Amino acid sequence: MKAYKTCKCCKKEYSTEQAFISLTKLVGVQSFAPYNLLSLELRDCTCGTTLARRIPIMENQLVPAMAY
Repeated sequence: MKAYKTCKCCKKEYSTEQAFISLTKLVGVQSFAPYNLLSLELRDCTCGTTLARRIPIMENQLVPAMAY
């Protein structure tokens, strides 16, 4: 079975998304709203390398476009 996420630096494998979330430290979220309906959640591997996973943005995170 293919791992959910593998660190390219230390080769640690996170078998599932839940394992990835529970075994890594949250760094932050990079949002691309309102231009994209996905954001990147940045998490640190146990070796210190930052890994990303795509997460859907919530409707309440959408910023209305400004009229000029």
